[in-house]
Parts: sequence; C-alpha cells; structure tokens
Amino acid sequence: MGSLLINKRPGSLDIKPASQSAPFRINDFIFLSEGASNSYLIETAEGNILINTGLGVEAPIHKYCFDQINQNQIKYIIYTQGHVDHVGGSGFFKEYNPDAILIAQENILEHQSFDSLTQGGRVLNAYKFFGEMIDLMNDSIARAEKMGFKDIQSIAEPDILFQDEHKFSLGGLDLELYSVPGGETLDALLIYLPKHKILFSGNAFGPLFPHIPNFCTLRGDRIRFAIPYLEMCKKVLELKPSTLITGHFKPIEGQELIYNEVKNLHDAVEYIHNETVAGINSGKDMYELMREIVLPKKLLVGEGYGTVEWAIRSIYEGYTGWFRHQSTTELYAYSPRTIFSDLNNLIDKKSALKTIADLIASSEYLKAIHLCEIMSSSDNNKEALKMYHEIHIILLKEAQMNSNRWIVKWLEAEIEATKNKLNA
Repeated sequence: MGSLLINKRPGSLDIKPASQSAPFRINDFIFLSEGASNSYLIETAEGNILINTGLGVEAPIHKYCFDQINQNQIKYIIYTQGHVDHVGGSGFFKEYNPDAILIAQENILEHQSFDSLTQGGRVLNAYKFFGEMIDLMNDSIARAEKMGFKDIQSIAEPDILFQDEHKFSLGGLDLELYSVPGGETLDALLIYLPKHKILFSGNAFGPLFPHIPNFCTLRGDRIRFAIPYLEMCKKVLELKPSTLITGHFKPIEGQELIYNEVKNLHDAVEYIHNETVAGINSGKDMYELMREIVLPKKLLVGEGYGTVEWAIRSIYEGYTGWFRHQSTTELYAYSPRTIFSDLNNLIDKKSALKTIADLIASSEYLKAIHLCEIMSSSDNNKEALKMYHEIHIILLKEAQMNSNRWIVKWLEAEIEATKNKLNA
C-alpha cells in the first residue's frame, strides 16, 4: 500500500524562512515557530527549553513568537543537528539568556569544522536550489545590520556534549536525547519525552517525512550512508512515539500511523540498499541498477527531496568509489565533455538536429540533451539551444508534479541560462 502521508503533507518547495507573527500551539506546553528549519519552545514550571534556534536572521522572529507565550528564561537550548539553519541564531538567543545551557551530540564540533571547510563550494551551488530563500535572508541580513545586529550567523558552542545518550529533567519534564548518526549529519539526535510519548526527530529522516532521504545533496556534501539511517529508523520504531515532531511543517499524530510510516520508510530504504548491494556483487553497472531497481507498490514513499535513483547512486558510489571500470580515461584528469567540440566538428549539423527533434518526439529527452550539449559546445548552435530549452520546459512540467526541489530548481536555472544564451 505504501505511505498514507506523502500526499497529505506539504512538499520541499513549501519550506520558507521564518516570517510568522505568532507561534503554533502543538499542545499545552509545546509551541512551534516555522522557518528554514523549525524552532520549538517547551514550557516547564522551571523555565523554557528551546529546540533549534533557526538561522541567525530568523532568531528575532522566533523570539518574538515565543515571547508571546511567556517571558521566562530559556534554561536549555538543544540542537538536533549542526546545520546552520538549526544553530545560526545561537548568539542571539544566548544574548537574552546568558545562563542557558546548550546541549548537542559531540560530533557537532567535527560537523561544523567540515561545514566551514567546504562552505565556499556549497554557497556557489546553493543559489540554484534555494535562491528565493537566500534573497529573503539577504534582505533580512541587510535590515538587521542597519539595526546594529552584528551576530548575524552564529556557530554552536555547546556546554554539554554527549556521545550516545543524555537524559535530564526540568520542571517535572523528563527528556531523553539519543545520538542517531544516520540522520542528515553525524551529530543528529532525537529528543524523546517518555511520559508524553512525544518525539522530536529534527531532520533525522530528512527535511520531508516520509520521503526517500537525500544521501548526497546536489548542492555538494559528503555521502550519507544507508545502514546508519536504517538504525535511526529502528530507534524510532523502538520508542513508539504517539506524536512525531519533525524539522518541517506540523506534527504527525497517532502511534499506529507513525509506526507504520516509519516502518514503511525503513523497509523502502532497506530494499533499495539490498538490491543495490546485490547488483554491485553481481558486477552490474551503476546506471543499469538506477534503471532497474524500482520500489514495490507496497513500499512506495515520497521522492520530494531524495529519489530512488539518487539513493542507488549514493549507495553504489559510497561503497565502490568513483572508478567505474569502463574506460582508461577514468584514470586520468580528463572529462568526457572535452571531446564534445571535436564531435560537433565531425557531425552533419542538419542530420543531428533532425535526430534531436526525433528524440524529443519519442520522449527520449536525456539522449537529446547530450546531443544538444555536443552541438552547442563550440559554436552555441541556436537551433540546438532552442531544443535544449524546449526539453527542459517539458521536464520542468513533469517535475512540478512531484515537487522535488532539487530537480525543479535545477531545471528552472537551466531554462533561464539557456534563455540568456539565446538572447545574447
């Protein structure tokens, strides 16, 4: 039967920076302020607990929302992972709550170090996929700077670092924190309230639940592995929460529903993993497996952020590395695109353009894209560029049906870039 939730919850294109003026009440002591990643406030008799601070520019918005609940001091700040949209507002909240104790899984230090190491490359790629959010954030940063707000984007500087689990209580509320390195980051953690059977998962499942995780994001990141992800799912199944509070959008209620959705997601990822490993061990090519492996209908989950094909590729390359055993050229500093201009000089242009048109007519768009790239590699062939533009418009219409942010935003960027070349 597959997931019952994938068509009932918002998609990745619905993720927006914080802009609300009032918090959403989850229950009588937990409140939500939505943003690039959600921020949550837990109210207790002895003070507040903040889960994630949002981006630096979102922190004032989150604070404004939560100040409407009460003016109590924040006693603890917990990070569900070290990505900037979870920790960036740390300095802002710490300024108002200097005695707040910051808690994180110990790998957050390594994660933040890695993030800073490759930040430049990710920033260069990020605008294609999150341009509208970055524009909004840049506007917010400019306004904040004019107001004298200097600590725009903080790093996390935790007071308490734990390895596997950490338990504490505040105002009669018990909290259990569990390390789940199979989430989006190696420092990902779950927050469980055992008396209430409430679980905060952050983005451990990925930004969308229940969707195929993105084991390697298109903006550029290290590969995440399937087996730790499966272990994370098992931990959630073991806890059996009645309320699942994720990193985006509203909570999911119902113990049986949550259990079935997590089990289905676990089994889908496990199926992809096992089939990919079987293919590797039988000597099959990665692209062959990407075409062959299809989830059974009973295991269908969303593909709004990751896809089955990308998961196969990430698992394959994560286990076998970059060498495909197909060409001597793989061993040298050589890109196959190097030969495109030579091929363009060899082909009959009229025949090639007809072939591209025939491929489009038969919906063989990816073959047609390669031919368009060859034909426009050295002389920006206008007819080839027009057909390249046409193909991407067709693919965009198809992609908008499942709203996968990465595919939609890439296609939109290519359409705009090709339009500029045609108008040049």
